[in-house]
Amino acid sequence: MPPMAKKILLHPGFHKTGTSTAQHVFWLNRDLLAPHVAIFQLRHLREVAKLCMGYAKTQNPLLLMDMIDSLDSVFADVTAADPRHILISCEGLSGHLPGWPDVDTYAAAPVTISYICGYLADRFPDHALSVTLTTRGADEWLYSAYRHHLRGYRLRESWDEFRTALRAAADLDAVVCDIREGTAPVPVTALPLEASRDHPLGPGGAILNGLDLPSGLMARLDPVDVGNQGPSDDLAEKFLALNLGDLPDGEVQAQKDALAEMSGVGGWKKVSRA
Repeated sequence: MPPMAKKILLHPGFHKTGTSTAQHVFWLNRDLLAPHVAIFQLRHLREVAKLCMGYAKTQNPLLLMDMIDSLDSVFADVTAADPRHILISCEGLSGHLPGWPDVDTYAAAPVTISYICGYLADRFPDHALSVTLTTRGADEWLYSAYRHHLRGYRLRESWDEFRTALRAAADLDAVVCDIREGTAPVPVTALPLEASRDHPLGPGGAILNGLDLPSGLMARLDPVDVGNQGPSDDLAEKFLALNLGDLPDGEVQAQKDALAEMSGVGGWKKVSRA
């Protein structure tokens, strides 16, 4: 049989749509996947993600120009002779999670993702490039984003205030349409969390379905439990109380981190096969 065509699958978010769980699957199974897929995640793309998040706050086009050198560094070891697919999974490439200070929407995402797609198409002309965007229902996404921000910075808004202010940002399908328009003719697929949860490997397996992997490989991959689990309702209320209190910022963050650690927030674990 002739070799399968090489693919690049770019998964640049969105935040709070099962991305951590998917990335844990990729990392846990990296040895099995390595002969077939070159995987790039936040640990490789940290500088690129910083530039994308900076662009989301400032819309400074110079940050996009700086991205070229950072991307060159990321892919320096991937040559045209490498027969593997490329999987890039990092939600920071779509900018900041809306609700972060000075970021109310994903308006920057079509720009940053289009720019990265252009770079990838030029650097890897023998790969078929596609984009997969994981999405989530608006109310569930908003509440997950709210609890994330309660821990991440000194957010003082109530849940009702937050969801009213960020309601427009929760229409992820509309952002997908904007990204599809900005990256055309690159194929863009929306993958709802509500559907990807049903895959035996969860969102990570659903994303890997977009690559031509050898028959039987998926069945050998280990699943993980839900990654980066957000705080419970009670813990979120404690975070809000701390944010509204009179303690200095550093002490507030230290107490929130301690509460999160005691509650097991943010961790993940491997799931044993029956």
